[in-house]
Amino acid sequence: MRLLSALIVATALAGCVAPVEVGSVAPDFTATNLASNEPVSFTEAYEGQVTLVNIWATWCEPCKEEIPALQELYETMGPRGLKIAAVSIDEAGPEVVREFMAGFGVTFDVLHDPAGTIQQTYRTTGVPESFLVGRDGRIMRIVYGDHPWASDANRRIVEQLLAAPAS
Repeated sequence: MRLLSALIVATALAGCVAPVEVGSVAPDFTATNLASNEPVSFTEAYEGQVTLVNIWATWCEPCKEEIPALQELYETMGPRGLKIAAVSIDEAGPEVVREFMAGFGVTFDVLHDPAGTIQQTYRTTGVPESFLVGRDGRIMRIVYGDHPWASDANRRIVEQLLAAPAS
């Protein structure tokens, strides 16, 4: 009977959680910024910014393919205001993640969540997964798998989001 009660409560609570989908508010999460070694809250650090949240891991081959496109997009759109929060879910220490990303010469924010809490928060199904968040904090696009982020079409989408005021 206790197990049944627990299942009923868990099911009810699961139904109360806001969905993570295009148009929904991007859930807050906390991860360690590897540049500062300090924990950062997504909401506090990126509020009012157009931000690409990329969830990835060093052992993920498609992630390795995607990183150069993320860097190219950031080099082009970062000066105009785009932020990238690349959240590693590696269980290995931060030095492994730092060294891995240094090999790609990334200049965007690299965050670390070794517990993988962001995976539950964003309800990911794998890596990489990316969430493009507008200034208003709403998810504007979700991409499953590696993606050509530096394409002209993606740049146009980011330009439109950067031109829009925060509501």
